[in-house]
Amino acid sequence: MEDIIHAFESSQNDAQSDGEWLGLGSSTPAGKFSSSGYTTWYLLKDRLQVGDIVRSRKPLNARKPQAMDVPEGSVTGLETDSDRDGFALVKIPGRRNPVRVLVSTVERVTSGFAVGDWVSLKGECRKHSPVGILHSIQRDGSVAVGFIGLETLWRGKSSDLQMADAYYVGEFVRLKANVLSPRFEWPRKNGGAWTTGRISQVLPNGCLVVRFPGRLVLGDESNSFLADPAEVELVSFDTCPGVVQKYQHIEDFHWAVRPLTIAFGLFTAMKISLFVGRNVNAKLKGRRNSMRRDGNSQDGQSGGNTAWLPPPVANLFKEGVSTASAR
Repeated sequence: MEDIIHAFESSQNDAQSDGEWLGLGSSTPAGKFSSSGYTTWYLLKDRLQVGDIVRSRKPLNARKPQAMDVPEGSVTGLETDSDRDGFALVKIPGRRNPVRVLVSTVERVTSGFAVGDWVSLKGECRKHSPVGILHSIQRDGSVAVGFIGLETLWRGKSSDLQMADAYYVGEFVRLKANVLSPRFEWPRKNGGAWTTGRISQVLPNGCLVVRFPGRLVLGDESNSFLADPAEVELVSFDTCPGVVQKYQHIEDFHWAVRPLTIAFGLFTAMKISLFVGRNVNAKLKGRRNSMRRDGNSQDGQSGGNTAWLPPPVANLFKEGVSTASAR
């Protein structure tokens, strides 16, 4: 009974009054979303059994891989079957003795899948998005997956699924180059290219709520849009090939990056101009002073007896002096 009440309270923010999931249509305003992402109440309903394969449960929104206390092991014993906060004994390969862990800290793995994994259909599907979130998987391989475009959970077999890239809140995404007409509206840059946005919310059916901090929005214009996970790709500094692309990704963090960069560039140009101007003036002033000193020294050297006489007369005096000395 507690699980049913908990499930009802957790799903109130994930469904509309008519029973449809949020994000099924592009007409739903993104600004009215109040859910913080898919909930974890369904994880509490799964009762572990001896022989189940389990692993440490990933923290919510854990983007980076973390070291797991239980990478993958088999349940060899349960201290309490009814208490969700009971303990389980897990046999981990490579360790001699079983590890005693809280049941709430591990999750069951069946056919390589666990509840909450991002999955995609192996076959082509045009009725709904092929990428979604796994909501349940039974021990016989029966699965229930939330896909964009379906009003209820899709049910099938685990053999029809494969692992897909996971998306987390805070990651930057943009539409793929081969997407010409996206499922939902998506803003463009001034040059016509698709804008890069940041995931602010993940809905239970895998629909992404994306905000665009790099866009300057005025008035009542919305800055949140929906996205199909099958139509987007992750954007990071590692995926940006060149310096220009990396700078453009910096602009995606906030709209004020470009104005600040322009202002800093103008300030730097002014500082460089002043520095170069001072150096040029100093060099020109030094050249003028050296030219003046050279002119004064030439005037002093030419201040002898022959300086005021015309050249022919001076030569006569020089010849007379040399003749007298020869005699």
